[in-house]
Amino acid sequence: MKFRAKIIDIGCLNHFTRVVTTISKLTKTCVLRLTADNLFFVLSGKVANGGVSMWCELSQANFFDEYQMEGVSAEANEICLEVTPENLSRALKTVQNAKAVKVKLTRKHCPCLTVAAELPTLSSISRVVTHDLPVDVIPRRLWAEFKEPSMPDFDVSIYLPPLKTMKNVVDRMKNLSNFLVMMMTMDLRMGAGPGAETQTPWLRPGSTSGSCSSSSWDSRSTPARPCAISSTTGSST
Repeated sequence: MKFRAKIIDIGCLNHFTRVVTTISKLTKTCVLRLTADNLFFVLSGKVANGGVSMWCELSQANFFDEYQMEGVSAEANEICLEVTPENLSRALKTVQNAKAVKVKLTRKHCPCLTVAAELPTLSSISRVVTHDLPVDVIPRRLWAEFKEPSMPDFDVSIYLPPLKTMKNVVDRMKNLSNFLVMMMTMDLRMGAGPGAETQTPWLRPGSTSGSCSSSSWDSRSTPARPCAISSTTGSST
């Protein structure tokens, strides 16, 4: 197995760092699946048992200027690694001003994902910072657990307010309850034209049993645009 990639564009480096940082806030460990065209960050928790599932797919052409990989065989041209996103995020944050960043699969005292960055310098002597991040190689017999999950058909599509606005709202309510209930109320007056249907979001903390509590919070009290909702069945929820 071989993997080597290189990022030169600073915008691509910053974007990739933000993606990894976001993933590090969701889980302590996840699976990094490498193919010839894509990178996948996968977390296959059992949702029925209260676990969390995650599927993040990145096209390598959108981030890397150079990308080379060889899987376990010609028929199974993939590499699956168990990584700690927080370690990768910290390594990338320290090289944001680098001239180039190389990421490769190496073997030191154990399998490692090595991040090597060439830093700018005023002299002719180059400066290179290297981070060796331990990883676990996942055997091929377990790969079936890290395939793209099947998504159920949905009847309703909801266009949410900006995520930054949602984050600010949820952060203010996280100390009130372990559950958060989102409700949509119809307001035809806010439509863009005749017959338009839009929704105004309501968020309120829920009790430990999952039902709504007596206290509530109306998101219309903050300057956020309302959610728009459409239903394939012709009815609103």
